[in-house]
Amino acid sequence: MLEIIKFPNPILRERMPEFDFENPIVDPKQLEKDMIETMLANNGIGLAANQVGVKVRMFVMGQGDTAVGIFNPFVEEAGSPVEDDEGCLSFPWIYSKVKRPSTIKALWQNSSGEWQSAYLEGITCKCFLHEFDHLEGVVYQDRISPLKWALAVKKATKLKRKLTNVGTR
Repeated sequence: MLEIIKFPNPILRERMPEFDFENPIVDPKQLEKDMIETMLANNGIGLAANQVGVKVRMFVMGQGDTAVGIFNPFVEEAGSPVEDDEGCLSFPWIYSKVKRPSTIKALWQNSSGEWQSAYLEGITCKCFLHEFDHLEGVVYQDRISPLKWALAVKKATKLKRKLTNVGTR
């Protein structure tokens, strides 16, 4: 199991370099396997390599047997924006509405280095864009107004305190 890095660790603000399939710094299939295991164990639906301290353009996304590795992703087209709730494993307990495109055409390599593309929508689109942001050094806090962020943090603090107190009664 890999350790998930929490904000404000500086690696979360770095733009990640391309994954080089000709000269990989890690085995892509093992990285994919380890990251999917870590993501699922933490009840996530996406996890970027820099969130586990690996400096490459790669993330995993999905649930259960549908989870996959996405290497060297691109967004080729984007639809109109919608606002929806998001959370992040590097920001435990904090959820807020984030505005992102409702659909995208994405291009990426799989763990064998083969190029793939798809039109994505809904939660799959949102997840892809959230993880893509991580590879660019952008965290979802950057896409939220300071006031909305402060309210989300306050709500998270109250929820965490409430859940912690339930366990001690």
